[in-house]
Amino acid sequence: MATSKSPERKVRVLKPQFGPQEKFLATPADICIYGGAAGGGKTYGLLLSALRYKNVKGFGCTIFRKNYKQIFAQGGLWDEAQKMYHGINGAQRKISDGTWSFRDKDGNEVSKVSFAHIERSEELDNWQGAQICEIGFDELTHFSEEIFFYMLSRNRSTCGVRPFVRATCNPDADSWVANFISWWIDQDSGYPIEERCGKIRWFIRRDEKVYWADRKQDLWEQFNLTTDEEKAEPRSVSFINSTLQDNKLLMQRDPSYLATLKALPTVERER
Repeated sequence: MATSKSPERKVRVLKPQFGPQEKFLATPADICIYGGAAGGGKTYGLLLSALRYKNVKGFGCTIFRKNYKQIFAQGGLWDEAQKMYHGINGAQRKISDGTWSFRDKDGNEVSKVSFAHIERSEELDNWQGAQICEIGFDELTHFSEEIFFYMLSRNRSTCGVRPFVRATCNPDADSWVANFISWWIDQDSGYPIEERCGKIRWFIRRDEKVYWADRKQDLWEQFNLTTDEEKAEPRSVSFINSTLQDNKLLMQRDPSYLATLKALPTVERER
């Protein structure tokens, strides 16, 4: 009597690609900006980052875009999150409030990833009192400096995971972000300095001015920070560059994408 074999269950593995995406997930920096060319795998890295602590009770991540349409547009953040998060044990989506929650075997919520938008500084009042362990900005150059640093004050948590910020961006010489990451960028060519990508620096912001140092101890001395609370003020920052060639999966699935980028006007193509 013949017996039928049950089909083998395919195992789906979510992991960063080797190179910049892997560095983005591994950096210990409080703030990491993942920048560079279109198609470099930046959004995937941002969505993957939020999964690392999905089993930590009370962990929460909110990923921001400038407006609602950018989140829910075809192929946007929500669509990409659905591709990644669907099928994970305990994952539940709620489209009405733009969240994915991750639950234990008893159905209790453990952690949550939310998607939200901030278009104007006037909307910041909506985030008073918020505590967000991981804050993500998809396309940081679309947000004002005021919005970024205000939300940095909401970057706190009691879940046991040190609060952190992860952001993606495309080049924009007119954005405040260009000045913020200028140490990592060749000011003559506008391109990242490869040997500096992934390096960590420290900053303090006082009276809307940012002061940098290679070590947090240097900022302790410069600003006479002596108590444990004061010494916790400096934040670490890293910048990681990406190119389309770093995204091997996209190049395999859509070999014509590079040609599409080359067809753009000169300024957009260089960006």
